[in-house]
Amino acid sequence: MIILRAYATLPEFFNALFNTSAFPNIPFNTYGFFVAMGFMVAAIASSIELKRRGELGMIADIPGTEIIGAKPKWQDFIFPVLVGGFVGMKIVGALIFDRGLLTKGQNTVAYLFSSEGFPVYGFIGAAIAAVFTYYTINKEALAEPKVETVNIKPQDLIGELVFVAAIFGVIGASLFELIQPKSEMTLVELFSDPMNFLSGLTIYGGLTFGIIGVSIYAWYRKLKPFVLFDTIAPGFILAMAFGRMGCHFSGDGDWGVVNTTPKPSWLPEYFWSNHYAHNVLSEGERIAGCIGNYCHQLELGVYPTAIYEIFMFFILFFVMWAVRKKVTHLPGFMFMLLFVVSGIERFPIEMIRVTDRFPSFFNLSQAQIISVCMIIVGAMGMIYLGSKNRKAKA
Repeated sequence: MIILRAYATLPEFFNALFNTSAFPNIPFNTYGFFVAMGFMVAAIASSIELKRRGELGMIADIPGTEIIGAKPKWQDFIFPVLVGGFVGMKIVGALIFDRGLLTKGQNTVAYLFSSEGFPVYGFIGAAIAAVFTYYTINKEALAEPKVETVNIKPQDLIGELVFVAAIFGVIGASLFELIQPKSEMTLVELFSDPMNFLSGLTIYGGLTFGIIGVSIYAWYRKLKPFVLFDTIAPGFILAMAFGRMGCHFSGDGDWGVVNTTPKPSWLPEYFWSNHYAHNVLSEGERIAGCIGNYCHQLELGVYPTAIYEIFMFFILFFVMWAVRKKVTHLPGFMFMLLFVVSGIERFPIEMIRVTDRFPSFFNLSQAQIISVCMIIVGAMGMIYLGSKNRKAKA
């Protein structure tokens, strides 16, 4: 069954999903695909909410100006050239000379963020991007460029918003790794290796710094921060569901403790214990007769905690999506609800996850301690906002 094993590459996953061999063995990373899908669905959900709240007058259009028909400027080339150079140096070069660089799970991420690569193809990619950019802008150029006044709609901010939240979230998640009870990583080591920013990610670190990033963005755009927090709260939960799908289907080590107890007759095998065969970390014993990379599986079955979280995150998303319109008049309520449901989801999962604990603090894990705090803060916030609304109506 497809859900009982891991898949390092996306074509391998799709071939198993559709019971075919039609998808060629192109080194697209399964984990990265689901993470990207998480950002995409979060952006879609948040964009819908931004539009709705904009129509309600909670988020005003942002006035600005746009120059029509301008000739190419050097600033126009910065982003395209960087992207073209990156694609050429990291991806095109690897596809030609060493495809294995793109099929190593989180090690692939380390490669993408390192100084390794194929510079010649990077230069070619940058040059192609520069020529294309020049041609695209120049063909629309006018003899006399026009300046027009435009209004930026709330939903048009989603690209900036997701980018800010993602950058701050990754940094925050990595910094939280430093304060794990058994973490041996130092701050210098964290910043010395780009891989450290994408390993050992903690949800709460990402959430905390994501909040900081969105607050700064709200200040920059002169928006109400709690309205923005409410807007992106359901999307955050949905993104977590897809992120956990990436963890499970790639077998990246985000699994539970060993589970060798007999399976209840009414429960599917994939929901009870998993050996994570062909996991991307090559953890465990080698699979007999397997040829190639990712030929290992765990010796003893473990709780597939990522599956449990996938189901819980989807349920929580639909709950939040269903109630969002009923509490629109309470800015901050959805944000407080996010705190509560995140804590409720994570606390029990930590009981069966492989994680470090604080013996001096009731043997709880870092995530459980933060979960309790989030539930308390979120519940108090919801009570306060509800009470404030009742007094306003009185």
